[in-house]
Amino acid sequence: MIKVIVYIYLEKRNNLWVSAGFTKELRLVCSTLPSSSVTSILRSLFSTLLSKKIFVVKIPSTIISEVHSTFGKIYAEGYLPSLVNKDFLSTARRMLDKLYAAWEGNRVFFSREEILLSGVSDFAKSVLLLTMKIPKGFVTTYSDLAQLLGGKRYSRAVANVLSENPLPLAIPCHRVIYFDGRLGGYSAEGGIRIKKQLLEREGVRFTLNGRVRKEYIVKLSKLIS
Repeated sequence: MIKVIVYIYLEKRNNLWVSAGFTKELRLVCSTLPSSSVTSILRSLFSTLLSKKIFVVKIPSTIISEVHSTFGKIYAEGYLPSLVNKDFLSTARRMLDKLYAAWEGNRVFFSREEILLSGVSDFAKSVLLLTMKIPKGFVTTYSDLAQLLGGKRYSRAVANVLSENPLPLAIPCHRVIYFDGRLGGYSAEGGIRIKKQLLEREGVRFTLNGRVRKEYIVKLSKLIS
C-alpha cells in the first residue's frame, strides 16, 4: 500500500487557528474549521488522518514536542515547512486564507486540482465532488445528491459520506440538508449550531422554526445539467 505523506500546517487568522494538511505537491488532503484551540484542531485532523492507514503525518517542528506531550504516542514526525517545497509556505498560506474566507461566508472556489481525496470509495468521491458544486447562498438536500448518484435510496449513504468529509469548507458539506428544510447533522465541533451560522454568513435565511426557507433550496441536478 502506497503511503501518502501529509504535512499539517497552521497559522492564526484574527485570533483563530486555521489548519490543513497538504501533500508535498501542495494538494489539500484534510482541513478543519478555524478554532481558538490548537489541541482541538490537531485532534480533528488526527481523527481524519489516522482513521485510515495510508497516511504518514508530519507536524511543524516548532510544535512537535507539544503534540507528543498532548497526544502521547501518536505517530507524527517533525518537519520544517521551508524545506518541503520552495512554494510550500506561499501556497499553504494562500489555502489557509481561502479556508478562512469561506469560514467568514465569502465566495471561495477550490478547484478539483487543489484537493486530493485519498482513502475514500468511488461513491464517496462522487458525493464529495458533487457537494463542491453547491453555490454559496444556497443548499441542496441529501436526497437530491442521492438522486444524482443512482436514486433516493442512497440518501443515508450520502449523509454518511458527508459526516466524514475530510475537507470542511473546501467541500461545503454544511450546504446539504434534509428535504423538509431541517439542517440534519454536522460532524464538526459545534454541530448544527455551527452549520446554521455558516449558512447564515453565506446569506441563507431561515423560518421561525429554524428550517431553511424554500427559496434557498436548489436542485443541484438543474444547476449542473
